[in-house]
Amino acid sequence: MNQECFIGIDQGSSSTKALVIGVSGEVLFRTKRELTRPFREGLRVEQDPIEVLGSVREVLEDSMRHADSAGLTVLGAGLSCQRSSCLIWNVETGETLSPVISWRDTRGTGLIDRMAGQKERVFTATGLPLTPYYSASKFRWLRDSLPAARKKTTVYGTLSSYLVQQLTNGARPIIDHTNAARTQLMDIRSLAWDPGLLDLFGLSEIHLPVIKPTAHDFGRIGTSSEDVPLLASIGDQQAAMLGLGVTNKGEGGINYGTGGFLMVNTGETLVPAPGLMASVHYSSNSGNHYLLEGSVNAVGDALEWLRVRIGLFREFDEVDDLCWKALTDVVAFIGINGTGAPHWETGISSSIHGLTADSTTADIVRAAVENIAFFMRDIADTVRAAGIQPSAFATAGGLSSLSYLVQVQADLLGMGITVNEEKEVSARGAAFLAGIQHGTWTTRDIKKMAGTGEPAEGRTNPGVLHRYGRWKELHRMTRAIDAR
Repeated sequence: MNQECFIGIDQGSSSTKALVIGVSGEVLFRTKRELTRPFREGLRVEQDPIEVLGSVREVLEDSMRHADSAGLTVLGAGLSCQRSSCLIWNVETGETLSPVISWRDTRGTGLIDRMAGQKERVFTATGLPLTPYYSASKFRWLRDSLPAARKKTTVYGTLSSYLVQQLTNGARPIIDHTNAARTQLMDIRSLAWDPGLLDLFGLSEIHLPVIKPTAHDFGRIGTSSEDVPLLASIGDQQAAMLGLGVTNKGEGGINYGTGGFLMVNTGETLVPAPGLMASVHYSSNSGNHYLLEGSVNAVGDALEWLRVRIGLFREFDEVDDLCWKALTDVVAFIGINGTGAPHWETGISSSIHGLTADSTTADIVRAAVENIAFFMRDIADTVRAAGIQPSAFATAGGLSSLSYLVQVQADLLGMGITVNEEKEVSARGAAFLAGIQHGTWTTRDIKKMAGTGEPAEGRTNPGVLHRYGRWKELHRMTRAIDAR
C-alpha cells in the first residue's frame, strides 16, 4: 500500500515553504522559494501578489512531484499565511488591483490616530488593540486612494483569502476565522463581520470574503499531476502553535521569525487582556479554541537591519558567537516597525545606550538580541497580569537556533523553554490541521508527533536582569524624546 501524506504550506513575508508529512508525523520532503525583498518607502511596505501566488504554486508542485516519485498518496493540504497583509482584487477575474499591503505597513497611522477615542469599542469587539498593523486601516486607505477599490466587482481580503480563491478557482472568496480576525472587522465572539466596525472604519459598502472555520473543505487545488483538497487555512502564528504541539490549556509557545510571537493556549475560553490579542487558535464545525497573544514587530527584521543597513556582521551564523563574546553592558531599544504588544507605538525611534571604549560589535549585537527577549518578557508579564500562568513554553522559528537568545529568554521568564527540532512549525501546523479536518489525526496525535527538543532551563542571571531594567528605562526615555 502507498504511504499517505499531507502537505503543509507556509506563506511568509520573505519566503514560501512547504513540508510533505507522512501520517506518522515524519517530514518526508521540504521545499522553499525565496521572495523578492518587500518594497519599503516611508510607512509603506508592499509585496507583489502575483509573485507570492506563484511561489505557493511552485512549492506545491515541488511537493506533488516528490509525492509522485516516492509513491505517496496526498490526502490533503493546509495553508498557513502571514496575517493582516491584504489587498484588493476583481472577484470575477482574479485580477489584482493593488499590491499586497504588508502587516508591517503603517500607512493607516493617521486614521488610527483620529480614531483614538474608539479604542475601547474596537478592543471589546475584536479583542485587539487599535493599531495600523491590522487590515482595516489599510482597507480604508485603498478605498480612499484607488478608483478600482470602489467598483462592485472589487473584493477586499487578506492575502490568505486571495490565495485560497486563486488556488481553488473558487467562485467566491473565503476567509478563515484566524485571518478574518486580523482585519479588525470581525467580532471575536460571534465570529462574523461586525456592521458597527465596518461603519466605524468607513467601510460599510465594501465586499468582504465569506468567513469559514480554519478546518474546512475550501476546494480543490489543481496541480500538474492531480487535484489536492485544501482542508485548512490558518494564520501563520496559530499554525506555529499547532506545529509546536501547543494544544492544551496553559501551554505556551514562542515563534521567532520576521516578527516574534508569544502565545498561551486558553482552551475553549476567550480571554481578552489589555495590550494583548485574544485570538482564535483554530476552529472547526465541532468548536473553537483560543489563544492569548503578544507580538514583537521586529525580530528577524531587527537583525537584518543590523546586517544590511548597519553592517555589523555578514552572515546570520555569526550572531550567536558574537552574543557569547560580548563584555560590556550595552542595551539597545529597537523600534523599527514600531513596537507590538503590550506597548503599541508606531514611529518610535531606536536607541543604544552604554557604549564605552571597551565596547565592540559583539556588545551591540548582543544588545539587539536581548532586546527581543526583553520585549517577550514584557508580553509574558502582561499575560500573567491577566491571571494566566503559563505551564510550559516551546519555541521554534529561525532565531530559535540562537542558543544565547533561548537561554536569556528562559532566564527572563523564569522557566524552561523547549527548542523544537523542527524549525518550520507553521507549515507543519497547517499540515496537522489538514489531517484533523480529514479525520486522520486528533489533537492528541499531533501533540505526540510535534515531539520535543532539548530544554533551556531558566536560571538566575543578574547581568541580564540588570540590563532589562536599563532597557525599560531606555524605552521610556526614547518615547519621551520622540514626543518633544
